[in-house]
Amino acid sequence: MAKNNTPQQDLERVMIKFLFRGGSGSGKTKTLIRYAENTFEEQDINNDGIDFKYKYIDDLDPNYRLCLQIWDKSTNSKRFTPQAYYRNASAVFVFFDVTDRQSFNSAKEELKGIPHTNEFIHEVYIVGNKIDLESKRVISREEAIEFAQDNAAQYYEISAKENINVHQMFDEVGKALFYKKIDDPNFAIIKPKPTPSAPPPKSSCIIQ
Repeated sequence: MAKNNTPQQDLERVMIKFLFRGGSGSGKTKTLIRYAENTFEEQDINNDGIDFKYKYIDDLDPNYRLCLQIWDKSTNSKRFTPQAYYRNASAVFVFFDVTDRQSFNSAKEELKGIPHTNEFIHEVYIVGNKIDLESKRVISREEAIEFAQDNAAQYYEISAKENINVHQMFDEVGKALFYKKIDDPNFAIIKPKPTPSAPPPKSSCIIQ
């Protein structure tokens, strides 16, 4: 790989959009905070709508910088239609609590709501959270893997609280999708057109 001395913040940014789904208590919102900010919120977090955060991964390519845009949508949120929410998503992560059978059942229902058409092309990942509570586990790894395989999904296990496998999982998925995107012969950064009253943007995090 040719060396490029351009500062990372000045490289063209390639956006990968992640979507988080999962019922109350699955830990998806705390996982978002753990990954994006590397902190853990002990108290319950009430997400009534949609939140999103950015995460950058550097030193992957001399010309491009990976920009992850991670969306966390409440199950009951009506702010966005499914079409708007899933549009341009590269990966959907469905969370459940390994110590809660109802949480696992909720993940099954969440999975049914994910559109799979030519308009919505994305990878699906099932995420078992709270593996630090192994003595309270009710969903075995084997059962979860079988469920994921039956739904053409990949399975990961994490602990947002103890920071187990959180960064490794999202970094691994993000990097794979990043290289897949920039290696596509049809890949191109599309820069937004500036308004007459404003100078052209220097660079932006663009959905492809």
